[in-house]
Amino acid sequence: MGLSWVCSHPRLTSYASGLLTSLVTLLVLWLSSAQLRVVGPDQPVTATVGQDVVLPCHLSPQRDARSLEVRWIRDEFSEIVHHYRNGEDLYGEQMEAYAGRTELARDGLSGGRLDLRITGLRPSDDGLYICIVKYADAYDEAMVNLVVSATGTDPHLSLGDYEAGGVRVLCRSAGWYPLPQLLWRDARGQHLTLVSQTHSQDQEGLFQIEGAVIMTGSVEGPLSCVVRSSRLQQEQEASLHISAPFFHNAQPWMVALALVLVLLAVSIGLSVYLFRKQATLRRELEKKAAELAWRKCLLPQNTVKVTLDPHTAHPELIVSEDHRSVRRESKSQQVHNSQDRFKYRCCVLGHEEFREGRHCWEVEVEVEGELENESCWAVGVTRASVNKKEKIFPQHGIWALMYQQGQLMPLTSPQIHLPLSPVPTRIWVCLDCTQQQVSFINADNGVEIYTFTAASLNGESMRPWFLVETLGTQLCLKDSTPQTMSTALGGSCDSPATPASPLLGPAGAAQE
Repeated sequence: MGLSWVCSHPRLTSYASGLLTSLVTLLVLWLSSAQLRVVGPDQPVTATVGQDVVLPCHLSPQRDARSLEVRWIRDEFSEIVHHYRNGEDLYGEQMEAYAGRTELARDGLSGGRLDLRITGLRPSDDGLYICIVKYADAYDEAMVNLVVSATGTDPHLSLGDYEAGGVRVLCRSAGWYPLPQLLWRDARGQHLTLVSQTHSQDQEGLFQIEGAVIMTGSVEGPLSCVVRSSRLQQEQEASLHISAPFFHNAQPWMVALALVLVLLAVSIGLSVYLFRKQATLRRELEKKAAELAWRKCLLPQNTVKVTLDPHTAHPELIVSEDHRSVRRESKSQQVHNSQDRFKYRCCVLGHEEFREGRHCWEVEVEVEGELENESCWAVGVTRASVNKKEKIFPQHGIWALMYQQGQLMPLTSPQIHLPLSPVPTRIWVCLDCTQQQVSFINADNGVEIYTFTAASLNGESMRPWFLVETLGTQLCLKDSTPQTMSTALGGSCDSPATPASPLLGPAGAAQE
């Protein structure tokens, strides 16, 4: 009868059905929550600054975590260290301090491991982390305590000023985390009272600590400074011993005398250094004078007359009738296009070919008006077999000095700028086939500009090479007699000094 009564009342039947559904839902949620349990380590995780560390965390009982949402956060900041959801790492809310330094160990997710790897540990990483797991309406978390430490340098002891009948002794050590303890001990192991102690942190968060004591004659035996880390259970120690007579006689006037003696020693040392420096400079000047005297006699003996070969000139170059000067025009000339003519660069070669011996010729640069800083020109030598149809300078086969954008530079790789002011307009080009060197000398004062010391001529024929890239610039070959060259370089050649190299000074001159 009771059952037939309930069935005859539809409202009661609907109420009972809804209540049953709610109870079942709550039971399912409770079971799900009870099944999702996150477990962390029982002990703190310890690591050293600069190393990588893994913070362990796992599900219990074991289950596949690849489809779950996992968050690692810092407890004190409540900010995200790493965020993982449905197989994807999410970095939008990650703390900036951990950018590029965290990784969820994917190989353990299927087995329920939620380990977080942090690379390049910093002092600021020290502290509490929380591993949070969420699935549907289920939620649990576990805490992991990361203890970061760093061992610093050995203590450095130094003596300070005379003070209170003794000497201030300083002890300094850096690179610690967390802040260590600094202690002073005498030979019997008794602790001494510090007169001062300071500490600071560098940009990486590592500590430097410094402490001082006054050491008097009553302190027997060596004095020890100990820097101790209670976290690491480690300590660094350094000792210093000062004999007792030092303290018995330690008076302010003696300290002043010691200071005077130190200053006197420094002054003597500085005087010796300056004397040696002047002697070295004097030897270098004598060497330069010897080189200059050698060039004064060498150049006239090896002077050759060079003429330009118009058959090699670029169509925009005009070679004079005597073949002794060249300039550039704005329009190409009507000339025969042969294999001997430069096609892309405004170059021209000299008629003469040299295979052996030493040969020098003088080139003068003339620039119209105020175009000097805008002009571009070069002088030097090249192999007779140089490819005249290339668009750029060959990587090998041209040894030259080039003026461009107001600076003089040798054609080298990498580029070298020669800080010359003013830039010489009369230059000697000297080719030494025997020593395989190409040198450039300022014709106004005889000073070497640059030397290619390993030209790798390989026994090939060499020809003078000229470049005129800008309008209003002209290169002229000059006739120099022994008398005019000797006068330009300063005096006669009756007794030339003999330099270290057969040509123009030491072989390494180009490197100076």
